[in-house]
Amino acid sequence: MAGQVTAGSVGEPGTRRLDGTRLVYVAAERSAGGVGAYSEVFADMLRRRVADFHEVRHPRPGTDTVTELRARRREIIELVDAANGRPVVVHGEFSGGSVESFWPTAGLERKRPNVLVSATVHDPPGLVWWPGRVAFLEQRKLLNHAVHFPLRPLSRAIERQVVGNRTLFAMSDAGARSLLRAYPDTTVRHAHMPVWSRGEVVSAPDRPKAVGLFGLVYRGKGFEHVERLRSLLPDDIVIRIAGRGTESLPAIDGVEILGGIHDADLPAYFSSIRALVVPYGARSPYGEAFPGSSVVTDAIAHLTPVVCTGHGALGELRTEGGVHVVDDDVRTADETVGELAAVAAELVGSRERLSAMAESLKAMREVREPDEVVETYLDTWARSVCRA
Repeated sequence: MAGQVTAGSVGEPGTRRLDGTRLVYVAAERSAGGVGAYSEVFADMLRRRVADFHEVRHPRPGTDTVTELRARRREIIELVDAANGRPVVVHGEFSGGSVESFWPTAGLERKRPNVLVSATVHDPPGLVWWPGRVAFLEQRKLLNHAVHFPLRPLSRAIERQVVGNRTLFAMSDAGARSLLRAYPDTTVRHAHMPVWSRGEVVSAPDRPKAVGLFGLVYRGKGFEHVERLRSLLPDDIVIRIAGRGTESLPAIDGVEILGGIHDADLPAYFSSIRALVVPYGARSPYGEAFPGSSVVTDAIAHLTPVVCTGHGALGELRTEGGVHVVDDDVRTADETVGELAAVAAELVGSRERLSAMAESLKAMREVREPDEVVETYLDTWARSVCRA
């Protein structure tokens, strides 16, 4: 199966398929940003289905020393050896800038024949992008870039050597294809980012006349376009912004800035906007990435129509009825923002279109429901154990 992209499939309940197999899950802790939040929910899905399940947690990216990486590797090896020769699946969460799962799982399958190693890649096609980013370099950001930027081919070669012929999971079709191009010896599976709702929401047409921007503030998320969006949208459409770091954005008339909000508050936030605007653009000089969008996932979970650019993996959502994609590859940044504002204004004023998009979002939510998504992983691991 090496060198193939395959879609998810559903087989027997995972607990029976993995009887006798130990699963070691290596991932960021809950407080370590978006990947940490994702891994907490993903671990809960696995914990309820795999009897012999163990977690190895690490802090946010860039905090580990070499000594701490080695200690985590010893912890994983102890869990593997304690299985006494039974099959062991070691699964990691790989994301940009994070070596905390990458190095401790490197080469495990080459020294212990009972071990299968897989990973979910959150920022494909790079596995970690900066394979040398330990705490020393994180504390010296200019030095980190001075080391990694000119040595990008070396970084990719290191990633390719470590990953070998493993199975990798991507959260978008575009991400899966990019992984296969970068690591042709691997098997790549597309598994949607799980969608889970935190509670009931008001139907989209009955919400206040507002659009939202949501998420963590960093380069490429489009928060620099808020002032222009405000100038282009009609005065009676409010912009409501929420997410960690948004509290530092400048105050603008007609823009409500809520700052970071807890998961329990998401239904109330999405019930306060009729559509989510996602003005993503290029985020890094290291090259294009195709991550799954947790922001769009939260909108789907809470049945909120999305107006977004086609940047990265967002472009493939143009076939989904709950998302309107504004192509940005033939437009300037100003033209793209203008089209986003025009589409959002028209959408907010149409009860019929809001209702239709919300119905499409229900279908999107069903195929991304956690029980459906986790089956792709369980089925893949079970088949790999059987082949081994």
